[in-house]
Amino acid sequence: MKRLPADFQIRRLTATDAEAFSVLRRKVTQANPVPMGLALDEELARPIQGFRDQLSYPDPNAAFGAFIGGELIGSAAVAWPSKFPSSRHKTTLWGVFVAPECRGMGVGRKVVAQAVDHAFENGVRRINLQVYVPNAEAIALYQSIGFTEYGREPEAICLDDTFYDGVHMSLLRQ
Repeated sequence: MKRLPADFQIRRLTATDAEAFSVLRRKVTQANPVPMGLALDEELARPIQGFRDQLSYPDPNAAFGAFIGGELIGSAAVAWPSKFPSSRHKTTLWGVFVAPECRGMGVGRKVVAQAVDHAFENGVRRINLQVYVPNAEAIALYQSIGFTEYGREPEAICLDDTFYDGVHMSLLRQ
């Protein structure tokens, strides 16, 4: 595994990080669109204001960014799907991206851990996610953190006339 430099840091993302978040997403999509679930033209068409809005969701929703030398190189976020008390015990992990040139350095593990810790500190019992197949690296990362598969969605996305399944995974607070 490559080592992280001394200037590596993780912090909460805000609306002012929208441009950098968009750049990271585009890099990841260009390298491999399947994990993103979007074609590059779809990603390029997304307005920056949409990212500003996402990064401004009220607490306890939160997005975290991993930075090297001030450049956003990874992200992970948690979002509560409902305001109703009956479903406040669970959240969704989303927006997990690592710049292709920074993979294999532990960035994904560290930024996901920050998002997971934030969710558990805010009373969550269960964190759910969906990852598209093939994405063996992401599935292995989530499994190593403790996520387990609880189902598959056949043909969850279609990119360039090819269908990809979605793997649903969940992590229960111990």
